Amino acid sequence: MLHRQIFLAHHAAGDTDALRAAAARLARINEQLGGGVDMEAETAELLRSLLPRPTTRAR
Repeated sequence: MLHRQIFLAHHAAGDTDALRAAAARLARINEQLGGGVDMEAETAELLRSLLPRPTTRAR
């Protein structure tokens, strides 16, 4: 839950790089816990909604 608040703070500040770094940090922490644990569904959904989507160009 604390990580979700951190993600929201970075998003509110418009700092996408810090948001990506915080998400990567959480992923590393989860990997180190007991052989790896999945991110909570609520956290994963929040990141999907906050991180910009890659854009593709039409040819």
